[in-house]
Amino acid sequence: MKKPYPSREKSRWEHALTRPLSRNVKFEVLELMRIDLFEYLDVLTTDPYDDNKDRAWLNSEIQRIADRLKELTQRRAKALGAALKARRVEYMWLDDPEAALRGDPQPGVMWQPAQKYWESVQGGEGRATS
Repeated sequence: MKKPYPSREKSRWEHALTRPLSRNVKFEVLELMRIDLFEYLDVLTTDPYDDNKDRAWLNSEIQRIADRLKELTQRRAKALGAALKARRVEYMWLDDPEAALRGDPQPGVMWQPAQKYWESVQGGEGRATS
């Protein structure tokens, strides 16, 4: 049995940085890893009380996070497609004017194929409502 991604373990930041990625890593796992990495980045860059941080260490940790996010980004499109096809992801707000808040950035080109795929999986029933 596969060991599940640790949702709130103490080592989750290091785990997100070092966990081996399988070819078919699930979209949900990628998203949990991304959340943990962004949380770690936030902690590293917003501590207002520590002026004595080792800047070389801090820079290397930020670079590790950036490198890992690049790895995860390369796998997201395939993982998202599989999640949509398996109906594990039920709704995407992209291109939905009722779901987007005023001032939200428009979806980028990268997400348009995922949005079209989501619409096709829904069987032409139109947009989902919340």
